[in-house]
Amino acid sequence: MVAASGRARRGILRPQAFTDDGPYVDRFGLLLGVTAASIVGLSLFDITDPEGESAVAEIGSWAASVTVAATLLIALRASGLAARRQRFIDVLVLIGLSGITVITAIALFTDDTVVDNRYNPTGVVALLSVAIPFVVVRRLLRHARVSSATLLGAISAYLLIPLAFFHVFVAIDDWSTTPFFGEPQPSTSFMYFALVTVTTVGYGDLSAVTEAGRLAATTLAVVGQVYLVVFVAMIVGLRAQEWRTDRGGLMLPPPDGLMAEVQAAEPEAERETLAEPDGDRPAES
Repeated sequence: MVAASGRARRGILRPQAFTDDGPYVDRFGLLLGVTAASIVGLSLFDITDPEGESAVAEIGSWAASVTVAATLLIALRASGLAARRQRFIDVLVLIGLSGITVITAIALFTDDTVVDNRYNPTGVVALLSVAIPFVVVRRLLRHARVSSATLLGAISAYLLIPLAFFHVFVAIDDWSTTPFFGEPQPSTSFMYFALVTVTTVGYGDLSAVTEAGRLAATTLAVVGQVYLVVFVAMIVGLRAQEWRTDRGGLMLPPPDGLMAEVQAAEPEAERETLAEPDGDRPAES
């Protein structure tokens, strides 16, 4: 009783950050659609300006920030974040996007680039994008049965990995004195490099030349393979357990409460027959 009251007391002081009930819990379909659209868009359209002669870099950076913020909010809702914490993060994201919008507008409508050099949102965007797959994976680990939501969430988390490292690669390229690939490349090359690295295809046409870039690329390859091994094994294990349970192939001992109900449902005469001693039974002829 003391331990239970202690847990209840801690529950009052520290409400759960994630819950299993909510209008958007396990709805990973929208997240998968946004993630797939982001990958396709970043693979086809260059959001950087290596020559620095147009406003593409500022607009592209702002668009990437908005996309990552929207993906984060969708992932948090699908993962069951508590309503109060959702509202708090919504406010923080809105404030952050407002600041990025103001800075982007200043960079677009003035010739002064000091503001752009002092504040570069690529690092913050990279950190937020890396956190998104962890949020989804945390929710998937709580699934006891394989459902369509489990499959959609697993696919979403896998696609979020190269998308997150795309932003990491771009941040490394922006903050490093040496270009990520040795020479300036469009942003589509970073998305392409992230996809071929996470799948360990390795065509060899692009490779990281900086120390930070090589570390990030090898980390992406390892994380992608570990994810596949762990989650494929988890999904197969859960599905096999469901199949054995549904088919009756797994005979587990019933719990005490269920055994008591079975005994109570037995006919009274049968219980008396089982309870009779051997001396009271009629002799067989």
